[in-house]
Amino acid sequence: MRILHRKPVEAAILYQRSKGEKVLYAIVFIIFLAYAVSLLFPLFWLLVNSLQDRTIYELNQMYGEGFAFPTSLHWENYSYAFTQLSYNGANIFMMFFNSIWYTLACVLGGVLMSAFTGYALAKYRFKARGLMYGAIIFTMTVPTVGTTGAMFNLVYNVLHLYDSPLYVILKHLCGTGLNFLVMYGFFKNVSWSYAEAAFMDGAGHARVFFSIMLPMALPATVTLCILSGISAWNEYMDVLMYLPSFPTIASGMYGVSRTLPREGNSPAYFAALVISMIPVLVVFSCFSNVIMKNFAVGGLKG
Repeated sequence: MRILHRKPVEAAILYQRSKGEKVLYAIVFIIFLAYAVSLLFPLFWLLVNSLQDRTIYELNQMYGEGFAFPTSLHWENYSYAFTQLSYNGANIFMMFFNSIWYTLACVLGGVLMSAFTGYALAKYRFKARGLMYGAIIFTMTVPTVGTTGAMFNLVYNVLHLYDSPLYVILKHLCGTGLNFLVMYGFFKNVSWSYAEAAFMDGAGHARVFFSIMLPMALPATVTLCILSGISAWNEYMDVLMYLPSFPTIASGMYGVSRTLPREGNSPAYFAALVISMIPVLVVFSCFSNVIMKNFAVGGLKG
């Protein structure tokens, strides 16, 4: 009995394409491959130079040999990064601790408050609804440099939250930005029949939101939490401006880079940068499929 082997669907589709289309796909593949290599090469260079001897590294830079491989691996650069590098009195362990609580506060505050705001404006009718929605959209169009002075004056002189962790709560109090647009769009398309059925069973507005609406928005919420977490972990300018006594790993590494000309231990600094990237790479590797599944044609799907 003869067994027929079917070709995979992808292979069949590619087989049906004309020669010109195959050439075009090959060119596009080469372009994207070159782009991927251009993104990965700086990371590879960073890893290689984090294992370089500090004296040899400086000599290589002096003679224009910045891409020379180390003759021996100097893992002590990583121990030096853990024990010696510091900024504003915080070592790398303290920077990691600050990054963790800052990221958690930004994720919980930003996503949850955006869910509150988006749900209220999408499902409830009140007089100031249009004004609030317009104000949120307007604030997203104003350049950051145009509001930085007023924001700093508000935090420093009016609310007295400068250099206080409570500033993070103020930052996400209104629930605006991209998170708001995503949650508003999701709740806008959810049928109100679910809430009406719950109201008939005696549920209140809070019960409807937390037990029905928010669980339905779980795919979008999880994706926003991951993206917001990565963004908060890499945030440094906001921390430098408003929380100078609580340097995160991002703002701390920025501060350390300014002292490099005096200390002259660039390989240890590169080692610290490699260490700082590990949590983000682990999170993205674990949840990349979740992010991709919840994005469709440039938008989040519920």
